[in-house]
Amino acid sequence: MLTQLNLERLKNCDLNLLLALAVLLNEAHVSNAAKQLGLSQSAMSQMLKRLRLMFADPLLLKSNNGMTLTNKAQAIALELTPLLDKTARILEAEHFTPKTAQGRIRFIMSDVTAQLIIAPLIELMSEKAPGIELEYISQNANGFQLLRRGQVDAVIGFYDNVPSPIVSEPIGLAPWQMVTHKVTNKQNIHADKDAIKLLRYQFQEHNQLHSIEALEHLDALDAAYALTTNSLSTLLYALQTNNTVTLLPHFAMGILAEDETKNFDWLGSPINLELKICWDRHQRAPELQQWFRRQLVTLFHKHFPLEQAL
Repeated sequence: MLTQLNLERLKNCDLNLLLALAVLLNEAHVSNAAKQLGLSQSAMSQMLKRLRLMFADPLLLKSNNGMTLTNKAQAIALELTPLLDKTARILEAEHFTPKTAQGRIRFIMSDVTAQLIIAPLIELMSEKAPGIELEYISQNANGFQLLRRGQVDAVIGFYDNVPSPIVSEPIGLAPWQMVTHKVTNKQNIHADKDAIKLLRYQFQEHNQLHSIEALEHLDALDAAYALTTNSLSTLLYALQTNNTVTLLPHFAMGILAEDETKNFDWLGSPINLELKICWDRHQRAPELQQWFRRQLVTLFHKHFPLEQAL
């Protein structure tokens, strides 16, 4: 945080001198430093005098091998060089272009969502930002913690609440609905609601309100969960067990084979859930991340049956 005391110090300091100091400490030679900055030797010598007064230290001492840094100058160099490097990167961000961007973007989403979006996303990034590597992480309960730690750059999912300091933006609404596997299973469910076993797709860890709403349609609020998984294939195998139901997105039909879905029975009414993209407000490379989020949102609207979020 920039305190009032630090603000006053900076106001009374010629910050251009810090650049001169960094070059002087790196070169340990007045003439070479002057050449690097396009200054005369006398001008650089005057700057060195001012810096010595500013820091109350000679900074550079003559020796048999030229000039050596004082202990204080060595300590300053350790702090100053990375500070100026970071400043240069901030200034470079003003000229951010996806074509020349380098690095890795790590994101979390469910496997259903990933299977529908990953191919067009790779194609888009290969065309517009070929220097960026994508890292997909399957949805898990620690997604927001990983965001806060800077271990992932974005989380995409259906969430009731997003904890501070995480920022979220709604992408759109998608229908989800309770489903069971066979007609006989459906008949058993209606005959004995106490026998219902619930299967939970991982996203429901953060979407309890809508899960409750879906269970109300089945008059099954007291039913207990038998399984929680972030794997759609595992969920489908489990759904073949008698008296099991789960809440699935309609868009999952886009990746499932017909023989897997032909015996689905949809229960109750669809519920529109809000798909959100989430990120940390203090993330690295903000310009790149903002650009990536815009591209991702555009792809979702192109490839998903989404309605406008409220």
